[in-house]
Amino acid sequence: MTTVTLLLALATTATVAAHGPFTEDFVDFLSKSPELNEYVLSSFREYGDSGTFGGRTDEDEKVTRHPVVFVHGSSDSALHHSDRATGWTKSVEHFKKRGYSGVELFGLTYGTRDINFSLESRITCRDLIGLRRFIEAILDYTETEKVDIIAHSMGVTLARMAAQGGEVHLPTESCNLGAPLAPKIDAFVAISGANYGMCMCLMAGLTHLPACGQSGLAPGKCGRRQATIGDCMDHTECDGEDDYSNILFAVNKADKKEAEFVASLWSNDDNFLGRNNLVWGRKTSLVPGSDVTHGYKKMDHFESKDKTVNDQLSLVSDHRLHGGREKRHQ
Repeated sequence: MTTVTLLLALATTATVAAHGPFTEDFVDFLSKSPELNEYVLSSFREYGDSGTFGGRTDEDEKVTRHPVVFVHGSSDSALHHSDRATGWTKSVEHFKKRGYSGVELFGLTYGTRDINFSLESRITCRDLIGLRRFIEAILDYTETEKVDIIAHSMGVTLARMAAQGGEVHLPTESCNLGAPLAPKIDAFVAISGANYGMCMCLMAGLTHLPACGQSGLAPGKCGRRQATIGDCMDHTECDGEDDYSNILFAVNKADKKEAEFVASLWSNDDNFLGRNNLVWGRKTSLVPGSDVTHGYKKMDHFESKDKTVNDQLSLVSDHRLHGGREKRHQ
């Protein structure tokens, strides 16, 4: 390792350490209800400094804004872990520069942080219930009436389900998430979600993987016996053939808004979600009922998270895109 490489590695480690893990004060709070907060505490124990963030460092630290809960996608991390698991470090740094404190920014890690196993991920009751309890713990800890949520990729699906609440039926299990959390969520910012599935899942050898199944991000075949990625990315809409993921279908048809204000962001050049973000003629990252939508250009899947921090902040604080730009559905 060269001197320059070593210095860069040390600088990255120092940056992560400055933001994570959970503070001692927040861990003490969670530990008062160890069974209820087992999921959150297990993330704190398992993933190290880059695995969690949030909490007071000073007992006099005040909460003056809605706390923000960040929910990462498959194979990512709460904070920067690797080049392919960049976490929310860019967002946390930007929010702190604009006045947010550590007690107003929270995140945890779930699942693997190895992108090579991202399509092995599946939605589970454990993750859904754990995320719900994380949000509820933050509300109790900060003593605020509402939080904001910023989610990316598969984290959008998890966060939407957690916010909607109710009965969830998965292939091998079912769970009740309780009453809707929407009254306690001010802004919900969904970045590069796959709300109508992911065309890439039609590639040979991928359809059998958990993330591409009916309990994951299956885009459906639009009523065809055979369907290719090219067919899926076509602008032609299916005529009522909603055969995409059962889970996504249920979430989209729930007729429950996730928050008072909902924004959907994506890139039309996403290397995972495909050209123009289209799945059988629909923008897959568009959360139904969104108040603001925006499609970027020349950003990959992770850049849509790491390079949009200005808009993330403006959407949760002012309910509009940075600079007062009008909503754009591209």
